[in-house]
Amino acid sequence: MSTFIFIVYLVPTTLLFIPLARIIAVLHLSNTLWSLIVTYPAFMVPFITWMLTAYLSSIPRDLEESALVDGCTRLSALWRIVLPLARPGIVTATLFAFTLAWSEFIYALTFISTTNLKTVTAGVVVDLIRGDIFYWGSLMAAALVASLPIVLLFSLFLDHYVSGLTAGAVKG
Repeated sequence: MSTFIFIVYLVPTTLLFIPLARIIAVLHLSNTLWSLIVTYPAFMVPFITWMLTAYLSSIPRDLEESALVDGCTRLSALWRIVLPLARPGIVTATLFAFTLAWSEFIYALTFISTTNLKTVTAGVVVDLIRGDIFYWGSLMAAALVASLPIVLLFSLFLDHYVSGLTAGAVKG
């Protein structure tokens, strides 16, 4: 199953573009933010699943079984034992997914044409580049403003992020 999810993740977003454009047209979501909300999970879910599979497999099954012996239900063991241990991996996967969604360009450029609804990455390119004329001051300011949320999130969750990345490095 893990291999299948990884293969799905390897499908390029340009290959998914035509069926997703058809779905957006059928649902009448063109030029709305909902078009992006519907399409982003198409490439986020396989990525997050693949990333969390490796992390969750590093959590010992014995801990969950011990909780079941102590009287927890499966849901209670998941909530009280597994999820607190998985928090660094979940934070890491969420940060990577946010970064992918924040920097996504093709779907945002295609599905949204109104300037005030465009994402930062699509809006900067479309509105600040006019043929051979580059508005460098505005481009650099937009690049700084676009990078601030990612820098802020990574700095806020740095401890969880580092422990999530290094969790699988040492067995024991």
